[in-house]
Amino acid sequence: MAALAATLLCLTGVRAQEPIRFGRTPDISPDGRLVAFSYLGDIWTVETIGGIARPVTMHEAHDIDPVFSPDGRMIAFSSNRHGSYDVFVVPAVGGKPKRLTFDSADDVVNGWSPDGKTILFTSTRGTDFPHNTELYSVPVAGGRVQRVTCTEGRDGVFSPKGDQIAYVRGPGTWYRKGYRGSSNDDIWLCNTDGSNCRRVTDFTGQDASPMWSADGQSLYYVSECFGTPANIVRQTFNSAMKPIDKPLQITFHKDDGVRRGRVSGNGEWIVYECGTDLWVVSTKGGTPRKLAIEVHADDKVNSERTITYTSSASEFALSTDERQVAFVVHGEIFVVPIAGGKATRLTDHPANDHGISWSPDGKKILFASDRNGYEDLYIVESDDPEHSDLVKAHKFKVKQLTHTPEAEHAASFSPEMPGSPKLIAFIRGGKLWTMKHDGTNQKALVNDVTVIDYDWSPDAKYIVYARRDGYFASDLYIIPTDSSASAPAIAAAGTAVTAACPAGGAARNVTRFATYNTGVTWSLKGKKLAFISERRRDEKGVFVLSLQKPAVTGAPSNNDIDWEDIHLRVEQPAQLLAEEVAISADGSKVAIRALTSTSDGKENEDLWVARTDGSHLVRITTGNQRPHQIQWSRFMPDLIYYLDGRGTIHKAQATGASAMDFFRLSTTSTGADPNRISFSAKMTVRRDDLFHEMFEQSWRALSEEFYDPKYHGIDWSAVRVKYRPLVDHVAMREDFYSLVSLMLGELNASHLGIAGYRLPPEETTADLGLLFDPGYQGPGLKVAEIVKRGPADKRGLQLKPGDIISAVDGVELKQDTNLSKLLNAKVDETVELTLQTPATPSSPGAKPPATKKPKRVEIQAVNRDKMRELMYDRWVEHNARRVAELSHGKLGYIHVPSMDEAGLDRFIRALYSENFDKEALILDVRYNGGGYTHDQLLSFLGGREHTVFRQRDGGQGVVMRSFDRKWSKPVALLINNRSYSDAEIFPNAFRTLGLGKLVGQPTGAHVIGTYEVHLIDGSVFRIPRVGVYTSANVNMERQGVVPDVVVDQLPDQMAKGLDPQLDKAVEVVQQDVVAWKKARTTVALKPADSKTPAGVPTSSGK
Repeated sequence: MAALAATLLCLTGVRAQEPIRFGRTPDISPDGRLVAFSYLGDIWTVETIGGIARPVTMHEAHDIDPVFSPDGRMIAFSSNRHGSYDVFVVPAVGGKPKRLTFDSADDVVNGWSPDGKTILFTSTRGTDFPHNTELYSVPVAGGRVQRVTCTEGRDGVFSPKGDQIAYVRGPGTWYRKGYRGSSNDDIWLCNTDGSNCRRVTDFTGQDASPMWSADGQSLYYVSECFGTPANIVRQTFNSAMKPIDKPLQITFHKDDGVRRGRVSGNGEWIVYECGTDLWVVSTKGGTPRKLAIEVHADDKVNSERTITYTSSASEFALSTDERQVAFVVHGEIFVVPIAGGKATRLTDHPANDHGISWSPDGKKILFASDRNGYEDLYIVESDDPEHSDLVKAHKFKVKQLTHTPEAEHAASFSPEMPGSPKLIAFIRGGKLWTMKHDGTNQKALVNDVTVIDYDWSPDAKYIVYARRDGYFASDLYIIPTDSSASAPAIAAAGTAVTAACPAGGAARNVTRFATYNTGVTWSLKGKKLAFISERRRDEKGVFVLSLQKPAVTGAPSNNDIDWEDIHLRVEQPAQLLAEEVAISADGSKVAIRALTSTSDGKENEDLWVARTDGSHLVRITTGNQRPHQIQWSRFMPDLIYYLDGRGTIHKAQATGASAMDFFRLSTTSTGADPNRISFSAKMTVRRDDLFHEMFEQSWRALSEEFYDPKYHGIDWSAVRVKYRPLVDHVAMREDFYSLVSLMLGELNASHLGIAGYRLPPEETTADLGLLFDPGYQGPGLKVAEIVKRGPADKRGLQLKPGDIISAVDGVELKQDTNLSKLLNAKVDETVELTLQTPATPSSPGAKPPATKKPKRVEIQAVNRDKMRELMYDRWVEHNARRVAELSHGKLGYIHVPSMDEAGLDRFIRALYSENFDKEALILDVRYNGGGYTHDQLLSFLGGREHTVFRQRDGGQGVVMRSFDRKWSKPVALLINNRSYSDAEIFPNAFRTLGLGKLVGQPTGAHVIGTYEVHLIDGSVFRIPRVGVYTSANVNMERQGVVPDVVVDQLPDQMAKGLDPQLDKAVEVVQQDVVAWKKARTTVALKPADSKTPAGVPTSSGK
C-alpha cells in the first residue's frame, strides 16, 4: 500500500495537489468508512474523512456510477469501454473488472440485491411504446438479464429485506433547477418483479435518488419540496408503506442543490453530490461535511493531440483570382493552392475563427472570432516582407476591426469595380451594417430586424438581403449601398413595397411573396438573382428573378434594374426540393443542393444543375454527397466548387450542353481524385483550451440568443463566473457535457442541451421481432407474441406463440446465457432458432405427451429502431381497436407521433382512409415531442359546411376536391405529461378555437422555439430563442396546458394494457356526439327550379 502511494506521488504530469472539484456519482461503503466516486473518468475510493484517493479502475474509457456490494468487497460500475455503457464489477481494492452486460444500449448501474447475487441497472434496450428507460437485473455470476419494470423506471434500489424496490419514475431533467410541472420525477415503490407499483411522492417538482433506511421504514431522497435548491429529505412509512406525516429535511443547502445521494448499509451516513463537491452527512441530521479529496494522477490520455486533417473542413472560400483556397478546420484558418497540397496555417488560437471572406485583391481574409470574448471581426494578412500572397507567406498578422459585445457574422468584402465603394458588409444584432476596410465608418444600412442573409451586386452599388418578419416569413429586398444618391429615385418609383431603413435609403421588396425567401445569390453579370422559396406550398424550391425586362435583339446591355413589376419576373427552373442554390456568372445555370428520396425511403442530398430557363436538369453527384457552400467559378463558366458532407472540397466541370451530357465531372486533372482539392492541415489540439473555448461558446450563445433577456430572473454573468473555473477539473468529454448541463440547469428552461459524437458500440444488438413470456421459468425463452410485420411474421415460418426457443445459432439458452451477446453483430443477418414445441394433451386433464421433436427456423434479424417502429404501430392499432370496441365502431382514433411532416402525413392518411365516416374522432398527441405543424393540423379540424355539390346521379358532397374535406364532427384531444412544445401549442389552440375537450394529464410546459448550433469540436448545442405565448399573453414555457378532464395513467394499468385516459376520451366524445346531433339541423335541398326565396338576390344582372 505504501509503495502504491509513493508511486502515485511520483507520477510526472501530476495534477495540482489540492482538493478536487467535480467528483461525481458517489457511493458509500456499507460500514460508512469509504466513499467511491468517479473522477477523471475512473473509479476512486477515499476515506469518509477525506484525504488521498486511490484508484480502483484505470482505463481510457469513462467509468462512472460506482456502487459497493453489501459486504463492501466489490464495486459495480458502468463503463463505455465497448462503445455503450455496460455493467462491470471489480474488487473494491482494484483489479481486473468483469463485464456482466453486453447490449449495445446503455446500461447504468443502480444497486445490489441485499444477498449480493444480483445487480439492478437501468437501460433503454426495450422496444416498447412508449419507449422509456426501465429497470433490469443481472446475476453477479453473469447470465440472463431479467426485466423488472415495464412502464418506466430508473435509479432503483432494493429494500433491506430485498422484497421491494424504490425507484424514480418520470421524464424529469436531472440538472434543471426549480422546475414545477407534470414532467417531474417522483419516487415509486414496486415488488421485485415490477408489480404492485405505488407512488410515494406527489410533489410537482423533482424527487429523485431514493435511499432506504436500515430498518426499511424510511426513505431518504433528493427533493425540492422545501424549495429550490434540492436537499435531502426523509419520509417515514407505516407497516403498510403509507407515508407518515410530511418529509423531514436533512440538509439545508441554499445555493447549489443536491444531485445524487447514497446511504451506507448500516444506515448511518449519506454521501452526496452538491455543487462542485462531495459531502457526507449523518442520517440523524447535523452539519454536513465537505470532503477534501486529493487525487494524484497522471493524465490517462494525452492532453495534447497533433492531428493532420485531410477533410473535416467546416467552410471554404475561393480567392478572387481562384488561385488560392482558404478553409476552416477546427476553428483555424488555412490556405492552400487551388491545385491542393500542404496547407498554410493562418491563425493559431484556441478561439473559433470562422466566417471567412477574401479581399478583392486576394491579400487579406476577413473572419469572425470570439478570441477576445465576443464575436468580432478580424483581418488576417501576410506579415512576411518577401511574400504578400497568403499561400506563400511564413508570418501573418491579425487586426481587429470591430469591438462590440454584439455578435457580428456573415461579413464579406464588396466586389471591386471601377468607381465602386470599398466596403465590408456584415450582420450585427440582426441588422445589416457596412464599414470601410479598416473598420472605420461603421453604419447600419438596414435597421430592420431580422436580416437572415445577403449578397452584393457585382458592381457593389446594391445589396440584396432576406429579412424575416414576426410571422417567420421572409422577403428579398434590394437597397443601395450609397443611399445618398440613388435611394430617393428608387423610393419615388413607388411600384413596390418598401421597408423602412432610417439608417440608409429605401429598400425595395423585390419578391413581395410573404413566405420563406432566402439563400439569395446575385449573378456575376448582374442580371439575375437565385434564391430558395416556399412559394409552392410548404416545399422549398429554387427560383430565379430577372432584374431586367426581356430585351429585343441588339438592345444595348447594362446592369440597370427594371423596378416595375420586378416581383412578377420570378421563374422556377427545376421542380426539386432544394436546400441551397448558386447561380452561374452569366446567370444561365443554377447549381442546387436538392433533397430526394430513394425507393426504400432514405433521403439523399446531392448536387444538381439546371438551366435558368428550365430547359435542362441534370444530377451531378449521387450517394448522398451532401454538397453545400456551392460556388461557381468566375472565369470558367461551367466550373463548380462545393464542400461535401465529410468536409472535403470538390469541383465539377461542365463539358457539354445537350440534354444527356449537359454536365459531367471533369477528368482532366491529375491525382487520385481529380475532382477534389486535397489539403493537409496540421495542428495541435489542446484539451484544456478546447474545453474552455466550448464552454465560452455555450455560455455566450445563450447570453446573446436566449429568448428571455432577463434569463428567467438569474444573473447569467454570475453563472459564467461560477462554472468557468470548473472546466479545469474535467478531463473527459462526458464530464464536460455534465458540467455544461449544470450551467444550463440554472436557467430552469426547456429545450436546452449539449451533445456530441459518440463512438458507436463495438457490436450492435439485433432484434428477432418476438415478445417473450416474462413469467416463464423453464429452460429457454417462451414466445408470447410475434410482432406484426416484423422479421418473424413471415408466411410459412413455422413459429407460433407458445413455442420454446431452446437455442440461438446452435448455442443453448441456459440460465447463464446472455441473449444480447448472441444477437450482437446480427443486424440484417440470418439467425437460426431451435424450437421446442410443447405437445398438446389429448384431452382435458390428460398427461401431456412428450415434447415434439426440435425444429429449426431462420429469421433475418433487424435493428431496434425498426422494432420500435413496429411496436409503435402495435400500440396505435391496440388503441384503435379499443376505441372501436367501446363505441361499437362509431368513433375513430388517430395518434400523431410528432408535429412534423411525417406526423402530419400519418394524420392525413388515417383521417381519410379509416376515420372520415366516423361519428366522432379521438385525436391523440400523447408522447409527442413537438415540431412545427400545429396550424397545418388545425386546418383539417373545425370545418363548417357552407355549400353542397350535387351530382346528377344523386351523389353529393360539400367540397369539390377530396383533400379539401375538413373534419366538422365532434373530436376529443388526448394529452399527457409527455406532450411537449408544439404538442402543447396545438392543444392550447384546440381549446382556444373551441374544437373540443382535452382529456388526460397537463402537458409538460416545455414550449420555446429552438434551433441548434455546432461548437468548435462539432458538438451540438441547443438555443431556445423564441418565446411562445397564448392569446392572453401567458408564457407557455413552464405553464402546461391543463385538460378539461384530468385522468392519470398508473403503471399497473399500463402493464395490463389498460388505458383509462383513452377510455375517458371515448366517454367524453360520446357525450359530445349526443349534443352535436341534437344541435344540428338538416336543411332540405330545394330542387333547381324552385323559386328564389324572398330577399335573396339573383346572379342575373337584369
